[in-house]
Amino acid sequence: MSDQRRAPAYLDEMRTLMRQVIVSDDASVPTATILAALHDHLETEDFATSLYLVWGCLGENEWESDRAADAAREWLELDHHDRDAVRRYYDHWLYDVCGYQRP
Repeated sequence: MSDQRRAPAYLDEMRTLMRQVIVSDDASVPTATILAALHDHLETEDFATSLYLVWGCLGENEWESDRAADAAREWLELDHHDRDAVRRYYDHWLYDVCGYQRP
């Protein structure tokens, strides 16, 4: 696999954590773990900051557990090499769901 197609290393850890969100009754615990795991990648990985913002938003309230599970399922289905698909995911969750202001 070429360097351009290599997925960032943190994605492997995120897959495991996203699966925990899906099976959890309270997404706040696995969401806190997601945020902690992303912290070290915020300045070096392209989409880590967007992922951090999405999960910060979704992890704020226990009532967001269903939305968090939906976001985790969608994230797991993404082809993380398809930059347009990844951008659409973040656009939807950041702006449409979490309500961040579009740039």
